[in-house]
Amino acid sequence: MIRSIVIALSSLMSQAAFAGEGEKIASLIQGGNSSELANMFNTSIELVTPASSGVNTREQARMVLDNFFQKNPPVKATVTHETTGTSNSMIVISLVTKTGTYRISIVGAYKNGNFLINEFKIS
Repeated sequence: MIRSIVIALSSLMSQAAFAGEGEKIASLIQGGNSSELANMFNTSIELVTPASSGVNTREQARMVLDNFFQKNPPVKATVTHETTGTSNSMIVISLVTKTGTYRISIVGAYKNGNFLINEFKIS
């Protein structure tokens, strides 16, 4: 009985922590802050933008995102969906820029207490 309660509380706490990550990431995107966003990237990341796609190092991905934000200055970023799985979690963000509206899908996982982004797709 106590074990079930501990598992349930642990699950709720991890979901609450993840929800905070979505808002933090949306805020960084809205600010066009590719440097701080790159700090959340895993050592290699699958990055897809309208102009490019591929697996990049953290620094390469930062430069690609910086270029995207320069060409598409962010106006507003809103978390539209979040899920938490046993091995991966997903965040979907709606991004309004001065040039159009984009959907951003992010897949990541917690490692040693830190949320690391493994996939970042802008469509």
